[in-house]
Amino acid sequence: MGAAHGPLTDAMQAAPQPAKSGESSSGQASSDQEAGAIQADVALVQAALTRARVPDAHSLSEALGIDISRSKGDSIDWETNGLKDLGDLNGDGVSVVALNRLPAASGNAANETTAEQPAAWELFLLAWDGAAWRASLLKAGFEPYELRVISSSHTDTVHLALILYGGATAVPYPAIYQLKEHVASLLWDGRADESQYEGYPQGKIEFLQSSASSGPEMITSGRADPGLLQFPKGGRRGFDVQAVYGWDGRAYIPKKTEYSPNQDYQLYQFISALHLHNFRAAYALIDPAKFLKTDSPSLDAFRQRMQNGLPEFLDDQIFEAREPSSNAAVDFAFELTLEDKHYVYHPSFSADSKQLLTGLERLEEKSSGN
Repeated sequence: MGAAHGPLTDAMQAAPQPAKSGESSSGQASSDQEAGAIQADVALVQAALTRARVPDAHSLSEALGIDISRSKGDSIDWETNGLKDLGDLNGDGVSVVALNRLPAASGNAANETTAEQPAAWELFLLAWDGAAWRASLLKAGFEPYELRVISSSHTDTVHLALILYGGATAVPYPAIYQLKEHVASLLWDGRADESQYEGYPQGKIEFLQSSASSGPEMITSGRADPGLLQFPKGGRRGFDVQAVYGWDGRAYIPKKTEYSPNQDYQLYQFISALHLHNFRAAYALIDPAKFLKTDSPSLDAFRQRMQNGLPEFLDDQIFEAREPSSNAAVDFAFELTLEDKHYVYHPSFSADSKQLLTGLERLEEKSSGN
């Protein structure tokens, strides 16, 4: 729960914090200055809210000098000043309103959007308590975001999800807030150190109410980012992943993870099994007779083939998938660069739904360092 500022509550706790061990005094001074600027903006919003004396969004619009968005759904334009009517969430007949505010430029540091640094924003939740408007500062940031109203397990409490999209690959990071007694507070942050949440590039998040759960399930999906077989960003290689999280009353906990079955996923499983020296698991991913080119295949023969012919798969190596040119078909080639060698691997797969490995040809190319 955030610190109180009269009728305004700061749900993100933006007050200055002591310097951490190893943090420079100049870095802490900058952090303190930023927190102080946010607190000053909070005070400005609160002062403006006192001019809204009736419980309707039009009164808020006039008091704040900001237009009400007419877009459908929960979408909010985070790049402009705007108010979004979220509807009657408390059951009191008065709408809860989201305020996206771009802090005014100060000094010579204009708050302009650039390709490298989008305009900073502050997101407030405004609720009528029966006598006045109360504001909760949910977050201040610069990344694109979505604010969604999600189902609640308590009739007197509303849960909202704030989803930030980080980096060039737009990895979604959710945070859950509760609105109770007209005040919003942070319940769980997917970016916190103790969180078990894992975001995926080009990802999306959905919430689905489950009768067996105390709250809505969170379903996150995107491109998998495996460590042992790396894929080019934004290319055609790779495989999708979907994870389901359940709400335990305090945090979202992972329940199950599923991967899209394709050739790249088969390669990843094969490389991972060999990395762990789990020859039996790797053997289950091949067509033994075709892969070993024998009418009498066996697990022991497969083990000897990998140990003697492809020993790099048993070491701590990171392989990289090759992205084909735009007009070429995907051949699922991947490569490995060692100190004095560069290998390119060309796998082949069965044509049925099992997509078993039927072959793995290794070619040695001249290293670029030679």
